[in-house]
Amino acid sequence: MGFALFALLTIIGLFVLDGAVAGVALLAALIVFIVACIYALRREVRDAATDSDRTGLVGWIGGWF
Repeated sequence: MGFALFALLTIIGLFVLDGAVAGVALLAALIVFIVACIYALRREVRDAATDSDRTGLVGWIGGWF
C-alpha cells in the first residue's frame, strides 16, 4: 500500500501539478517512500530477535558497544 501511494504521488507531482505544489507533492512522496521502506523491513515477530541479529550501524561496527 505504501509503495502504491508513493508511485501515485510521484506521478501526480511530476506530470500533473506545477510549481511549488509539485514540490510539496514530491516531498510528500519522498517521505512516504522512506516510511514504506522502513515498514517493509520491520520484523513480523518481535520475540524472534537474537544476539546475532543486528540492525543499523551496530551491525556494521561489529558489536563494540
